[in-house]
Amino acid sequence: MNKLLLVGLGTAACFNAQTQGMLNFANYTPGGIVDAPVFRPDGTGAGAGFTAGLFLVRNGGSLEPLFPTAKFRTSSPDRTPYIVSTTIYLPGTWSGDVVTVRMRAWETAAGSYEAALIRGESNDIRVMLHAYYPVDLLGLQGFTMVVVPEPGPGGLLALGGGLWLLAARRRNLERGAP
Repeated sequence: MNKLLLVGLGTAACFNAQTQGMLNFANYTPGGIVDAPVFRPDGTGAGAGFTAGLFLVRNGGSLEPLFPTAKFRTSSPDRTPYIVSTTIYLPGTWSGDVVTVRMRAWETAAGSYEAALIRGESNDIRVMLHAYYPVDLLGLQGFTMVVVPEPGPGGLLALGGGLWLLAARRRNLERGAP
């Protein structure tokens, strides 16, 4: 009985592993079926020092990171705008499921997209998953990253002043003053 249970659980695990959807996380495929280069703000390819991630776009627009991330190729001296291809598995999905994904790129040293001062993202694309081979990101468009300005001293001063005014108004309301 125990052997039969183990065989059944093993078969179910294998079936489940084979039925999850797969994506080919690449912004270039042979033959140019997908050709979506990523550039730095100065117009050169992203290259070394930048990371790309694929994000699942959920209902309502929230983004869920998919793993693993990918590094940009460094084989050319002019900084290549293409990432090293990797397969991403989407647990909980089935062959035939349609998902929406978005590619983001950022400075690796920043640690995350949100913390990076140079970053950018692609258009959203919809892909139909397959369980036996990873599907390409057809419809992915290239993009140029931008420099995200840090808040300057004037912006911080205005923010602090606004918070001070709100606190003063609250104190006045608590005292009964209009």
